Amino acid sequence: MTIAQTSMIAASLAILVYIAIITTGTLTTQNNKDAAIQQAEADAARRNQIETNLDYIHESDTNRASLTVLLGGHTLGKDEFILLYDSTPYAAKGHVALNLPCDSQNPRNPMFQVLVGRAPDLSPMSLGYLEQISSAPEMCVYHTQFGFGDPVTDLVLKNVSGGEVSFRGPHSVVITTHESYIPTAPSYKDILHQQGY
Repeated sequence: MTIAQTSMIAASLAILVYIAIITTGTLTTQNNKDAAIQQAEADAARRNQIETNLDYIHESDTNRASLTVLLGGHTLGKDEFILLYDSTPYAAKGHVALNLPCDSQNPRNPMFQVLVGRAPDLSPMSLGYLEQISSAPEMCVYHTQFGFGDPVTDLVLKNVSGGEVSFRGPHSVVITTHESYIPTAPSYKDILHQQGY
């Protein structure tokens, strides 16, 4: 009888421990999902604030590097693009300044998009127009921040004007990176490289 009681007590304790583990795991998983959603919302709000704020200043200059891409003499047809930057496998955070031709009637609406992300997953950035140093339609200066949120390894300049655009001597793009890191999730390119492509 003592063995039966001991076995019954041990079985009851095992069931209670199992229930405690399942309950704790469920709560932890739910808390992790809630935290991930809150973090994604905070990242999106911060990214929007940085991209659209003309007065944003970086607090640190970790691994700072600058690259100037001279566009003079090149022509982009409708929906054509130039790959400006690729830091694969490192993701980067930084700033882009552009001196481009623009529509004299609406210079705040650029004729180009800066697409960022991890190729082939690229999306357009919001560009801030600097009217004080622009001279529409010949030279319009735009700028934006990138990499504050989803990892960015690639930057592309795409013609969305609906027609062909020729660049002159002063047209250029300046990319300054402030920080780089290796993203935790592999990109599409990383997966292809691992598969031998």
